Amino acid sequence: MLKVVPFPKYPCASASTPYGFTSAPSTAKYWIVAATGAKGKAVPSKTHIMATLNVTPDSFSDGSLHDEVSTALEYITTSVESGADIIDVGGYSTRPHAKFVSEDEEINRVVPVIKAIRDQGNDSVRGALLSVDTFRWRVAEAAVQAGANCINDVHAFTGPGYPLVQASTDHLLKMRDAARRLCVPVVLMHSRGDAGSNKDYSDYGGNLASAIRTELGDKVDKIVRGRGGVRRWFVIVDPGFGFSKPVDAQYALLRNISSITADNHGNRLAGYPLLVGTSKKSFLGALLERPGSEGTYKGRKTSPRERCWATAATVACAVQQGASVVRVHDVPEMHDVVAVASAIWGGSNS
Repeated sequence: MLKVVPFPKYPCASASTPYGFTSAPSTAKYWIVAATGAKGKAVPSKTHIMATLNVTPDSFSDGSLHDEVSTALEYITTSVESGADIIDVGGYSTRPHAKFVSEDEEINRVVPVIKAIRDQGNDSVRGALLSVDTFRWRVAEAAVQAGANCINDVHAFTGPGYPLVQASTDHLLKMRDAARRLCVPVVLMHSRGDAGSNKDYSDYGGNLASAIRTELGDKVDKIVRGRGGVRRWFVIVDPGFGFSKPVDAQYALLRNISSITADNHGNRLAGYPLLVGTSKKSFLGALLERPGSEGTYKGRKTSPRERCWATAATVACAVQQGASVVRVHDVPEMHDVVAVASAIWGGSNS
């Protein structure tokens, strides 16, 4: 079954109230996305490309490269012209041991870039879909009011604390309220707390996919169910590659990633569009560092910027598995991968 994800147009002239907007924002664009059938069989459809724009000095891959408005606009222009369907703007690095950033500083990083995009003379750039990569409701609201069309939250609304406590529930309710009032799609990612503090990779009971379906499914249920819930058609789920997961288990997960949203009994993530974000992650570097079991390869250390080819392999797999979105850094190269992989496995990219 195919589904539609609508993206509202922002900035919006309507006034926000505790009960929503005085009038609903118009639709900027919409995506037709795939769901998965029984046994995780993917339905062919377009795999959308999310470009990653970190306006930070310390992100793991592109820190300090795009933290000025001028360099950010250069990246956005190239990405849009190369086929990006949405730009993900982040102002707070999620890499391990990243420096703390206040809410005001995060807002001051992302909002000027979003406003600059909406002021561009180039129609394609000015009209590009934008998401804000944040786990804070004040940042999310400021970014959307400035022109973002989507919220991408690495903690699925519960904040960086783990294990979950009452404060996690309070955080979820505030994020849910903001997303509901703003009427924007949300990307909800599986993680277990702050990337720098939680490193128990083994505590998944031997079944990483099942743990993700259970833990993220529980959060998604709390976000969409009941009065004040986010509409189901606004939700995209992300299994959270690179966030406190065993290296080898992530390859097994990727190989069967469509099972995360398969229409199987008891799967609370069934039918949601799936985002896969593997770009330049450390689990790729860990594999490349291993010596070959045969031959002369002794392994090599790689920086994130040297993992483009490794990323390409994972993006091709994500397309084959029916992912609705891939989140990448190198848009021109990954667009080619998505286009060719889609042609091989029956997608509709052009």
